[in-house]
Amino acid sequence: MTSSGIILDLFSFLQLRPSLKHPLVLASGGFDPIHPGHVAYLMEASRYGELVVIVNGDWFLRQKKGHEFMDLDARCAIVAGIKGVKWVIPYEVEDMTVGKAIQSIKPTFFVKSGDRKDKESIPEWDICKRNKVDIVVLPSHFTGHSSDYLKRWKLYE
Repeated sequence: MTSSGIILDLFSFLQLRPSLKHPLVLASGGFDPIHPGHVAYLMEASRYGELVVIVNGDWFLRQKKGHEFMDLDARCAIVAGIKGVKWVIPYEVEDMTVGKAIQSIKPTFFVKSGDRKDKESIPEWDICKRNKVDIVVLPSHFTGHSSDYLKRWKLYE
């Protein structure tokens, strides 16, 4: 039997952070709706160490896509069930980046995939460099995007 990741707020995670082993891996995303590419990304990211996943909040999705399809709690519950995910942090802040969380958590690696692959497409790039966090860009094995699923449901025209 496999265990699920633990869902906790950033403050609670930071309380246990000093006791965690390295390397600590941080991944982030909206995961709305979650699809096979997200699952592959997180499972691959977990190979680099203890995986913490920040799930961007509903505010983030409303700014990016106009509205959320799945609420934050549902997305966190699904992400927590993915093999290799140790901790899930719901991140409901009015910020389009997870830069402040990176500064607080101080992971060994920040892992991205898909269309997030370089300084131009990873807004946290400079924060990672200033905080000596290695950026790992994983190859994407999935060609779709969450928006593609939503378009099929005619939520976006």
